[in-house]
Amino acid sequence: MNALAQTVLVRVPSALHEPVRLFHGAAVERPEWEALSLLERRRLFVRARYGSLESDCVVSGTSAAALWGLPDFDAADWRLHVIDVRLDKTHTGRGVVRHTGRIRSGERVVVGGIPTTSLERTVLDIARRQSFTHAVVVLDHVLRFDLLRRDVLVGALEALGRVRGCRQAAAAVAFADARAESPGESISRVTAHLLGVPAPELQHEFETPRGRFRTDFWWPDAGVIGEFDGRLKYDVPRALWDEKTREDTLRRLPEVRGFARWTMREAGDARALAAVLSAAGLPLFRAAPISARRQPDS
Repeated sequence: MNALAQTVLVRVPSALHEPVRLFHGAAVERPEWEALSLLERRRLFVRARYGSLESDCVVSGTSAAALWGLPDFDAADWRLHVIDVRLDKTHTGRGVVRHTGRIRSGERVVVGGIPTTSLERTVLDIARRQSFTHAVVVLDHVLRFDLLRRDVLVGALEALGRVRGCRQAAAAVAFADARAESPGESISRVTAHLLGVPAPELQHEFETPRGRFRTDFWWPDAGVIGEFDGRLKYDVPRALWDEKTREDTLRRLPEVRGFARWTMREAGDARALAAVLSAAGLPLFRAAPISARRQPDS
């Protein structure tokens, strides 16, 4: 059983030994809270907030994305977002945003006992309303794990017509790539695009004297390998040594002229990533923008 399933919400914080207050009338024990991941904490908030509503609404937007287990990029939104079909205009209250809108046939499902927008509707809402980078992170994820097909998303987007955010959503769907293996790689792809870097080959495999090695990014014209480093990779000393040996082997290949490594800190920072890529010999065709949180040209 996971940590979230074992977490007990209570209405009276004084009944707990060491309470963490989520909001007025909801708390959990601190050890249980600390055992949860960020995504699990967001799910817990959604569950708690929805349980306090007195009207029938459908969880939507970033709140629905949390219930579906989708990754994100933008700053975490701890408010509960719901669609209330009875409203004529959006209403923001204490910790709850009630949106106007329609729920079409098939767009209302139940996730963990909570009425929620369907995965398809949720993903398109994120693609239209969040940043382009956030949209790509989510779209890469659903394509990679075969949760949704690109043609289905394109058809659903076309059916929406000219609604707010449709251009960004269409650009994000076109840009998404199932070969991106982590949010960090997705964020890196968007930032590199904003810098005018040519589209890389993702998960390219090299034949070496030590066997086949796969790389996150490969720019064949420049002869540059790019690797996004997640910290968990090197928690074990042996893994760090193996990775060093792997990099040394790849660097000795005649077609490889440069090797770039970066972390999540650089992935979403255009100026920082520009410095890393240019130092490896990759040409940049645009000045580094201030932020990677805008839509690339489409």
